[in-house]
Amino acid sequence: MTPSCPSCQAPFTPGAETCERCGASLLVASAPGSAEPVCAVHPEWQSVATCPRCGAFACARCLRQGPEGAICVTCHEREPLGQLPWDQREQLGTLRAFWRTCYGLLMQPTNTLRGINPDAPVSSSMTFVLLSAIAGFLTTGIVYTAIIGIVLGLVPQTDTGGADPKTLKLWMTVGMAAWTVLMPFFSTGMTLANAGLDHLILRMGGVERGFSVTMRAHALSQAPYIVGVIPFVAVYAAPFWAMGLRAFAYRTLHRTSWGTALAGALLVPVLSCCLCGGVYGAFIFAAFKSGLGAQG
Repeated sequence: MTPSCPSCQAPFTPGAETCERCGASLLVASAPGSAEPVCAVHPEWQSVATCPRCGAFACARCLRQGPEGAICVTCHEREPLGQLPWDQREQLGTLRAFWRTCYGLLMQPTNTLRGINPDAPVSSSMTFVLLSAIAGFLTTGIVYTAIIGIVLGLVPQTDTGGADPKTLKLWMTVGMAAWTVLMPFFSTGMTLANAGLDHLILRMGGVERGFSVTMRAHALSQAPYIVGVIPFVAVYAAPFWAMGLRAFAYRTLHRTSWGTALAGALLVPVLSCCLCGGVYGAFIFAAFKSGLGAQG
């Protein structure tokens, strides 16, 4: 976020104390009893920006230019932001960077997320999600396709309801293969939509960082799907692992409380399960009631 002049609202370079456009001082004295935030280091001056790293209010004198924009002088003097292997794809290669990032998030999530840039382009996060989805569903889809092909090959022709067993086997196999190919893209689209809903909840919880931070945290939480190289494991186990990692990522990258992070990570899945379960239960109840009516 670029800081702006309190007088003319023009953006200014971090470190400047005078506005380049209007010439007004960027150091505005805080009024006693005012609700305006004040600098964490110099409480006599009004804050003109919030540090994206530590969340502290800062006056113009305390701002410096960092990789992610205007940061406070305290954070600027600390060790610079670390990088995920995923952020080093040009040096490592995409697949190696993906594997190292997933391994770090699964084995040492605290160390992996500590000190990294919380923001990243949405396109970068979406690419990570797509690779996670491919890892999660590809092997399972291939095994399912093979199983369906083998089972249909063993079914006697008399049990196919008169349909050509070869045609039935072909269409079932093609359908499963299509699911294998399309499911990662569908999952990626759903992840983008869910991240948007999560961000609304996080904003209601008081977080100030943008959607790209939520998308980055949500994308990184998809790392458990890499265990999908083992058939069936990711489809049934990874979603629960991912939700726990997502809460941790939201808390770390958004620098928010555990309560807000847990709400952002769990509220949408829980409500979705309740909605889907309610629709399914209503359908079963209607079918059961219809059956009773037919018997009567």
